[in-house]
Amino acid sequence: MNMLALLSPRFFRGAIPILFCLMLSGCSTSTPPLPKPNSEVVQIPASWTPHLLYLLPSPHPRLYVEVDAVEGSAPGETELHKLRGFLSAYCNKPDGIEIVRGPVIPIEAARGMTEKALARKYMRGPDTNTASPSAFMYVLFYNDALCKDSAAGQAPARRREITHPYTEILFYPAIYINTRYQSGWGRNEDILHEAGHILGLVRRPAGVYHHCPNPACLMNVDLRLRRWLVGQQRRLCPDCVAELKQQATQPPPVNLRYVGPVLVRSETGYHVLSLPGRVRLLAGDQTGGTIEKSCQAFAARVRAEQDDGGESVQVDCVAPDELLGDTVKVSQTIDRFKNDPFEFLRDVAPKSLLRACGDRYYALGQYSNVVATLQQVILFDAKDDWSYNQLAWMEAMCPDASVRDGQAAVTAASRACELTEWKNGQFIDTLAAACAEAGDFKHAIQFEKQALRTGRLTDSEQKEMQERLSIYQELRPFREKPDKP
Repeated sequence: MNMLALLSPRFFRGAIPILFCLMLSGCSTSTPPLPKPNSEVVQIPASWTPHLLYLLPSPHPRLYVEVDAVEGSAPGETELHKLRGFLSAYCNKPDGIEIVRGPVIPIEAARGMTEKALARKYMRGPDTNTASPSAFMYVLFYNDALCKDSAAGQAPARRREITHPYTEILFYPAIYINTRYQSGWGRNEDILHEAGHILGLVRRPAGVYHHCPNPACLMNVDLRLRRWLVGQQRRLCPDCVAELKQQATQPPPVNLRYVGPVLVRSETGYHVLSLPGRVRLLAGDQTGGTIEKSCQAFAARVRAEQDDGGESVQVDCVAPDELLGDTVKVSQTIDRFKNDPFEFLRDVAPKSLLRACGDRYYALGQYSNVVATLQQVILFDAKDDWSYNQLAWMEAMCPDASVRDGQAAVTAASRACELTEWKNGQFIDTLAAACAEAGDFKHAIQFEKQALRTGRLTDSEQKEMQERLSIYQELRPFREKPDKP
């Protein structure tokens, strides 16, 4: 199947509390779902055309394909040879197509990590210091049994459903091949089928969830079953070939390009940088050099992050001080965000910008403005657990006594914990601090101990919580230091 699913915001966690699973998934299933009224199928906006970056010679006359693989899942030379031939047949790249294998990802390094987390950690992308800028295509071969195991030798608690190979379209095009789903000769067709989705197939009206209705076509949804019924599906049907040829006559996208591995979408007054599961918004006018440096910094940060075990799309916003310090410009940028082609960003981007404003106020010591900004974010989204937590943190631990309000902090922190079903240790840690500020040290100690038992905490987080626990046991509230960022 090839279904785009947008999950409910109440499940979203992380820096931006939005869980976003928007992908072309399970392409090899024999029973694709049928469209239903009010279903959560998301239409791809007509303005979203990353496939043209692969098909056309401009703005990228070269194509760089990175193939990463977990140990034991690496593709054979036959698969990559077929992929090269497929791309060469349909991608107009006068400066060539290069397929590069990344270093094999060790099994133990991959254990417990999702495929998106593996992509973020090991993706490198093309060199940007070349005369011929490259479009970038990413392919990951992995074993989802490793993704779901948390420790070496640990047996699964229950039978796991095998993840189908799939192609992600929004916000970052990439191919993910789970070798546990199928091995051997069948994968030769899987990689070509997914590459067809990357090139934009099937968008014509006759398509069903972006698959071809022709049972003998490589882009038919029933790859496994049809192989047995009608023989190998190694080629595109004439209709799919014609569709690719028609797409190749389109003008190149004016607002899309790759900078190394980062996909950049440029809109009036802002830019959207994308990597697997991560989005960074650059607000305000940016020069070409500034965008390239921002892409490098974004890629480096994403590569270095620790896997949080979730699949949420995390969004942050970066803006120059001259914009953040001007309420009129902030308002204008928020209005632009509200007209973004994607509903997800229309909802999330304004909050991201306001949070950037709050960070600036905090750095300047304008704590009351931080509180006001967080309250404004909550007005945008009454279920924004992250902002409730930040508001409670300020009201409980702010260096400025005029901002602290223990009871209000308890209310906000409790709401954050409720929204996350009491599964976020950091939020429970905030509630402990709020109780201490309100003079309720019994519950402060209780919640701090609970925080230490909850979630996946880093060593530094555990150390800080232990220090706060000691403070509460001395019947003292915790205070944030004024110079702490």
